[in-house]
Amino acid sequence: MKIKLAYSLSFAASAFLFISSVTCIILQSDLTYISILWEVALAGSTLLIALSALTKKQLNLASKTGIVLALDLFFIMAVFLLIFTGTLGPKFEIRTPLGIGATFGYKLILPTLVLAASTVATKDTINLVYDSSSKSREALVFLAIRLIAISSVFILGGILFIIIYKGIWALSWEFLTQPPRKLGTQGGISTAILGSLWMVLGAMIFSAPLGIGAAIYLNEYSRNLVLNRLITIAVSCINGVPSVVFGLFGVAFLINFFGISLLSGSIILGLINIPIVILTTQEALKSVPNSLREGSMALGATKWQTIRKVVLPSSMPGILTGLIISVAKASGETAPIMWTAVTFTATPVQMIYGVIPNVFQPVNNLDYHLLNLIYFLGAWDVEKNAWGTALVLVALVLATNMLAILVRNYYRKKISW
Repeated sequence: MKIKLAYSLSFAASAFLFISSVTCIILQSDLTYISILWEVALAGSTLLIALSALTKKQLNLASKTGIVLALDLFFIMAVFLLIFTGTLGPKFEIRTPLGIGATFGYKLILPTLVLAASTVATKDTINLVYDSSSKSREALVFLAIRLIAISSVFILGGILFIIIYKGIWALSWEFLTQPPRKLGTQGGISTAILGSLWMVLGAMIFSAPLGIGAAIYLNEYSRNLVLNRLITIAVSCINGVPSVVFGLFGVAFLINFFGISLLSGSIILGLINIPIVILTTQEALKSVPNSLREGSMALGATKWQTIRKVVLPSSMPGILTGLIISVAKASGETAPIMWTAVTFTATPVQMIYGVIPNVFQPVNNLDYHLLNLIYFLGAWDVEKNAWGTALVLVALVLATNMLAILVRNYYRKKISW
């Protein structure tokens, strides 16, 4: 029982060291008050691991494992002594006996050493708890998977919490419905929201027919397997091309014809989305059993009638999910539209006949609006509105993904084979 308590305390100390050091690295904050707790945790981890090793009957301290354990404990104690003696101060300055100090720019030295020490302590504790048997290795793997999953949830949840906590105070009816004023320090983001919506809509009008049509041809009509394979590989490669390359293409070719405009941005985002639409539609079409196609053809339906009446309705959940995911991707792109479509403006999108936007007009966009507010940080009081813009953008992307899940589940319930 006492040994299990020692293991638990060692795990707890290592976890505290890991989380707090990662927090310091991310925030680049000295967190002076936490250095005392680091001293206690480092000393406690060293003592608990040493006691656990001495009580481990199977462990030969003269073996290779024992030597590695001793070196690990020496490293942890060295980090402890650097902090305890003040050689490596809480403000991330290395001090020499002559009084000469050196400050390291990004405040990473001390928390990085603590992070390394916590990793070593965790490894040693796990090695002491689990021996080399298959059951122990399996338990260790499951423990690592659980820790990774929990850490991922905490990291992503922490990021989302920070965005919500800092952005919720900027949200108001005026913020959502008014254009920005005085370089974004006042007013809202209505022009950015409308510009984003029109641009994403234009991208989908451009990419959905081309992507779905190409996928139908490759999966249902083309019989050249080599050509299909080459096209699929090419589409996958294009899907991995950085979006800034598409922006460069827009500057080189589209600007000469359409200028910096909603149309140029929509075409660029559409080109980015086409590979996603093709790949997701292909997977959706492949999921339809061939027996449905054969049954339809046996009843006298033509190839197109089979595709239109049988294949497309059956694959609709996957197709719609891919389209909505491409919408989320398009709404988060900044680099390809910076030079082709957007401008930091409070002027709303001009409408033709009150319904159709003027596609030859530059527009504002949530991503570009947020980027400009970040540029203004420090010079203007825009931090509150910047966090509010980030929250609205994240909310739109999350809502789009939630819609994709709901649509997929709805059609899955309706379709069965």
